[in-house]
Amino acid sequence: MKITKNNNPWRPNEFSPQDPKEWKIFPRNLTARAAYIVPGNPTTTRPEDAVDNCYPGLEMDARNLHKYFFPGLYFEVYRSDGARLAGLTPSDRAAQWINLGLKESDLQDELFLWILKGKTAADEDATNPPAIEFVDTDNTTNIKDLGGLYIWRKVNALFPGKTAVAIGPKPPATGDSLNAALAQLNSSWNKNNSHVERDPNGNLKFAVLITDRSVYLSNQGVIDPDVYKPGELTRTLCTPWTYDFRDCQCFYWASNKPDVNSSEDGKYQYLNFQRKNSNIEPQTEDIANSYEARRLREIDYAEMMVDWEQLRPVVNGREYGESYKPPIPPKGRILTLEEIKKELAYLATVEHALAVQYLYAYYSVNAPAEEPPEPDLKTFRIWKGANEVFNIAIDEMRHLHWVNQVLKLLGVETTVKRAAKIGRRFEVPFYLQSLTSTQLQWFIDVEEPSRSTSTGLDGMYVGIQTSLQQLSPEELDPETQRRAVEIIKLIIDEGEGHYVRFSTAQQNLAFYDNAGRSDLPKYIRGGQWSQESDRPNPELPNSKLYGVPHVEELGSEGFILQKQSDALYLTLIVFLKLAFAMQDEKISGASLRQAISLMFKLNAINFKLAEKGLTPLFTIPKWWESDPPVTSQEIAQTLLNTAKKQLLESGVLQSSAIAQFAQKAPLTESKVLKEPILSKVLQKAHNESIDEVLAHFDNAISQTTFQ
Repeated sequence: MKITKNNNPWRPNEFSPQDPKEWKIFPRNLTARAAYIVPGNPTTTRPEDAVDNCYPGLEMDARNLHKYFFPGLYFEVYRSDGARLAGLTPSDRAAQWINLGLKESDLQDELFLWILKGKTAADEDATNPPAIEFVDTDNTTNIKDLGGLYIWRKVNALFPGKTAVAIGPKPPATGDSLNAALAQLNSSWNKNNSHVERDPNGNLKFAVLITDRSVYLSNQGVIDPDVYKPGELTRTLCTPWTYDFRDCQCFYWASNKPDVNSSEDGKYQYLNFQRKNSNIEPQTEDIANSYEARRLREIDYAEMMVDWEQLRPVVNGREYGESYKPPIPPKGRILTLEEIKKELAYLATVEHALAVQYLYAYYSVNAPAEEPPEPDLKTFRIWKGANEVFNIAIDEMRHLHWVNQVLKLLGVETTVKRAAKIGRRFEVPFYLQSLTSTQLQWFIDVEEPSRSTSTGLDGMYVGIQTSLQQLSPEELDPETQRRAVEIIKLIIDEGEGHYVRFSTAQQNLAFYDNAGRSDLPKYIRGGQWSQESDRPNPELPNSKLYGVPHVEELGSEGFILQKQSDALYLTLIVFLKLAFAMQDEKISGASLRQAISLMFKLNAINFKLAEKGLTPLFTIPKWWESDPPVTSQEIAQTLLNTAKKQLLESGVLQSSAIAQFAQKAPLTESKVLKEPILSKVLQKAHNESIDEVLAHFDNAISQTTFQ
C-alpha cells in the first residue's frame, strides 16, 4: 500500500494512504455487509437484534451447530443414552464414508458415538490427544450421567483439526467390541486410515472414521447453508416442533403453550396439553400430584420435534379437534372513504372518553400506587386489579394518538374532543363513577370482541380496516392505505387484549366485591367514592351510581386541588390538540413527549385527591366541543394562551403541591411505568417542569405549520 505525507499543515507528521480503497476494511461476514433492511426479512434476522445467550438461547441454540461436528455425520445429542448417529448428511460429505463401506441401512441398528479422539484442551498434544470413551452415559451414579449432552460438551470443546470417531450399534459398553474399536482407532490415527468392521453376517460391528473437524462457517463467513437447513438452529428452542417446548411450562417462556386445557365439549376442565393419548384422558390424582406420573403420560423430546402435529389446537383455554376453523370474520357494509373518515373522527372521541372513564375508576380503588414489596394476598389482588385498569387507560391514550395519526394520513382534521355517547349501538351517555362490579362489567362489555362490524368498539375498527383494504388506488394512495391499515390493526390487537385484561381485573377483584350482594364492593375508597348518587345508572337504570364527581366546598383544600386538576386536564388536551395538528412529524413527536410530563402531574394531583376520599372532576369547558381546528400559528398560540391562563388562575404555576407530591412519586416510579420501552421517555418527561413544557410549545408553534 502506498503511503504519502499528509498535506494538512496542522498535522504535518501524519501520513495517509493515497487511495481509500487500499486501506478500507471490507467485512467478510455477509451479515455485516447488510447495512440495509432486506425486504421481506423479519427484524429478528438483523445481527443487532440478537440476544447474547445460547444455552439453549433465545435466537438460536448453539448446540445444533455441533450435531454436524464430524463431516458427513449427523448426531442427535438430546438423549439420556448417548449421541445417536441419525443421518449420513449432507450427501456430498457423507460420500467418503459410504464409499468406505458404511451404509444407510446401518442406521437401523441404532448406531451411537462410542469414542472421540481430538484436541479438546489447550495443553493437549494435537498430534496424539487422548481418546474419550463414552461408556455408561446413562448411569446416574457416574459423572457422565448427562448422556448425549455430556458428549456434546466434549464435542463443543473440540479444536479445529484432525478428529477421529468410533461408532457402533447400541450405546457403548465395556467389552470386546469397545476394546477392538479403541485398538483400531489408535492404530489408524497416525496412518489416517478409516476402517469399517463387519461380522460374518455383514452386520456392522464398529467403524473408525478420521478426518478434520467440520468448519461451521462457509467461505463467506456465514453458517454453512449447505449443511444447516432452515430451522436447524432453532428447532430446540421453546416453540412447537422444538425440544425445549416440552419443558417450558408453568408460565415459563412459552406464552403460546398451555399447561392444561379443557376438553372441546367443556366436560373436562383439566387435560394435560402434552399427553400421549390424544383422546380424552381426565387428570387423575397421580397425574396432578406426581411429576413422574405426569411425565410418563407425555410425549417425549423426539416426538415433540418430529410429531408435534399431534398436539391439538387450544383457543381460549379450550381444546379443539385436529384442526381449528376460525369463526367467519364479521361481515358488514363496506364504508366509503368519507364514511371511514367520519367514523374515525368519532372513534377518536370515544378513545378519549374511555381513557377518562378508566382513569377515574382506577382512582376509586383503595390500592397502593406501587406494588407493595411484600404484600398479603388481598393487597396484591386489589393492587393487581386496579393496576390493569390503569394500564388500559394509558393504552386508550395511545389509541387516541393512533386514530389521529390515521386521520392525518387521510387528510382529515385531528380531534381531541370527548364523546358524549359511547358506541353506535350502546348509546350510553358518558358518565363517571367508582369501579363498582357493574362498572367493571360495562368496561368488559365495551372491549369485548364483536362479531359485527356495526357494534362494539372492536367491530367498528374491524369494519374500518376491512373497508380501507377495499379502497382502490384511485381512491387512496397505496402507501397511505398500507400505513393506515397497519395502525388500525394495532388498535384492534390491543383492544382484544383489553377484554382479557379487564376480565383478569374482574377475577382479582371478585374476591372482595361482597359476592355480588351489594352494588358497592369493599375495595372502593371511602369518602365521596362510596357516596350513592341520586342519578340513575345510564347503563343499567336499576343499578345505583357511586362516587360520581363531587365539587368540594369553595376555598377548601379539596376545591383547590380539583381546580388544579381541571386546569392540568384542559392543558393536557390542548397540548395533544396542538401536537396532533402539527405538520412537521419531528416537532409533533417531540411535543407529544413533552405532553407526557403533564400526564404525570395530572396523575399526581388526582391520586392525592383520591387518597383524601375526594374525586377529580375532569371538566371540559363548554367551548371545547365547538372550538375550531388548529389551522394556523395564530389559532395555536391563542389556544396555548388559554391553557396558560387556566394554569395561572388555578395556582398550578405557583403552587408547590405538585412538586411536593411528585417527590413521593407514587405513580411515576411504579413498576407499571418502568416497562423497558417507555421508562426512559417517561422519566425524562416527568423531570420536565410545566414552565419548560410551555416554553417548548411556544417554540414549536413558531417553527411548524398546521393542518
